[in-house]
Amino acid sequence: MPLPQPPDPAPSERLAGLLALALVVGTINGLSRVALPLYAASLGAQPWQVGIVGGLGYAGVMLLALPMGAWIDRHGSRVLFTRGVLAAALLYLSMPLLHRPWMVVLGVGLLGLLLPFRTVPAQTEFLALLPQLSASRAGWNRAAHTLGMFFLGPAVAAGIIAGLGFAPVFQLAAAGLLVAFLAGRRVLGGRFDAASGTAHETLAQRVRGQIKMLAGHAEMRRTMAIDGLTQMAVAYFVVFSLVLAVRRFGMPLQAAAGLVTLQGALYVITLFVGGAWLSRRHEDRHYLLAFGLLLAQSLLFGLGRGPAALWLGAALMGLGVGLQGLTSTARFAELMLQHGRGRVGGLTSLAPTAGGVVGAIGGGVVSQQVGTEAGFCLLALAFALLCGAQAWRLWRRRHRPDA
Repeated sequence: MPLPQPPDPAPSERLAGLLALALVVGTINGLSRVALPLYAASLGAQPWQVGIVGGLGYAGVMLLALPMGAWIDRHGSRVLFTRGVLAAALLYLSMPLLHRPWMVVLGVGLLGLLLPFRTVPAQTEFLALLPQLSASRAGWNRAAHTLGMFFLGPAVAAGIIAGLGFAPVFQLAAAGLLVAFLAGRRVLGGRFDAASGTAHETLAQRVRGQIKMLAGHAEMRRTMAIDGLTQMAVAYFVVFSLVLAVRRFGMPLQAAAGLVTLQGALYVITLFVGGAWLSRRHEDRHYLLAFGLLLAQSLLFGLGRGPAALWLGAALMGLGVGLQGLTSTARFAELMLQHGRGRVGGLTSLAPTAGGVVGAIGGGVVSQQVGTEAGFCLLALAFALLCGAQAWRLWRRRHRPDA
């Protein structure tokens, strides 16, 4: 017998619940990013197996982003989220029972397939709620998730593994998912409204509808491309900024790691406090400023001559990525009002995930073939082109408002 569904809470209560949910889910993702590759390595996994363990989480989002959007329309975010977190909790509890590297790879593959069940519905619900909130809160959901994933989760995982081993980390992840289950039942939306006219569409029809909408909507493609390119730059920075700092400039490893910490801290701060400032300006100006900051960061890392350039570049990247994230989130919320939760919700997760994979894997190829600095210079070229295109949009809007 299914559990009775609670009534929908007020917007302020939903916001608090969604932020708590983002923090918990982000922390569990951060635990996994640290614990799972280390666990595989402790069992004697080969480097390529450890690499697979580290990357399989992205595969699930890329495979299921579009179907998740279709399922959200048909079943609602609440059902998908709660079933996904319960299944993931059972997998985490079973992880200490896996004593062979290939078994860990299989388990992580299953966890990767379940990952979009706890990320896409929560992100979709926040975007649907955003028009009812102040524009200053546009970045809060991303900030809460990032705070958990890149700060709380890794720190907690490292401390527990060092003191108690791997099993308590997986038990904590399962417990966190049970907390997320209770919160998700309260704040996530119910099933799709059958009165909309698409209630009887099959999964294939819904996915085709998403693809058709994407093919015919230039603004959606543009927003996704910006999100994807920015996350590609972040992934390249996270992986190769340490290599550049240590090998090229002789920085101590701890100091080099501080570059990533600085970038992440300023990113989170910008998401939390930058929305109010941006709400008073047109989004084309937001993007131009963000692209300019990211262009400067890429040039500092590609052409810089000392550690000071790297520190300044890391700070500029945190600000630039934060401004871009705020602007894209607000734009996705507007598009969701026009086209529906499911059609837009799945697409919002596809581009940044693909960008992260390309930035890490493709960046490795570029770095090996032409050098790490050249990779940053290529990113600088991409952001210079974006700056030019954005400046052209601003000029046209000012001088040809009817264009």
